[in-house]
Amino acid sequence: MGTLLEYRTRARELSNTVNDGNVTDTWLDSLANLHLSKVYDRLVDAGPPDLYASTTQFTTDANVAENALSITFRNLTGVWVVESDGRCRPIAPMPLGALGNYKAPTAAATIRLEYIPTPPVLEDDADTFDGVSGWDDLISNHMALDVMTKQQTDPSEVRNNIAREEQRITIRSKGRDRGPKFIADLDEVATWQWPYGWSGGSRISVYRLRGGNIELYEPFWGYP
Repeated sequence: MGTLLEYRTRARELSNTVNDGNVTDTWLDSLANLHLSKVYDRLVDAGPPDLYASTTQFTTDANVAENALSITFRNLTGVWVVESDGRCRPIAPMPLGALGNYKAPTAAATIRLEYIPTPPVLEDDADTFDGVSGWDDLISNHMALDVMTKQQTDPSEVRNNIAREEQRITIRSKGRDRGPKFIADLDEVATWQWPYGWSGGSRISVYRLRGGNIELYEPFWGYP
């Protein structure tokens, strides 16, 4: 867990610019957020995908397919219908080109959605980022590399630090529980879904992501 102030301080130390007035806090803050987003992507890809996951639950409107996603939405890890008995039934991605087989849900339903949010943006000195196992040291090293590249000083030490930390992420990720979750792939062919849901439950069976929305559908076929 590191703070914005710690990332700036570490970057200055690595680049030997502690007292350099040309290396401003504003510039370093922008570098910190730039490289935080890249480190975040690496950690999410290393798994498990729900390490940074958020959960939200909402109720749909009858005859409306579109439901707005959070502005912090990045990747989907799972979506379920919460049935009247409290059980969660998974919903599959809509098969490519199959929109003609589905319609907007004819009844309201409760939806549970788990997703990976976008990375945090650090603005205040005390704002933090969870680097899990010290992997956020990559942020400071990449910041220092940018500073040293601009000042045309030798960045070999920070390059070695970066290579070492990236290798550590790769090695350690093999032993982290990746879990049964998935990152949504809109080209993925959904498994066949029973159109009636569970006994007395919703008929919503597929979803797709489009234009900042998650669209939920039930099949035309089957009982009304």
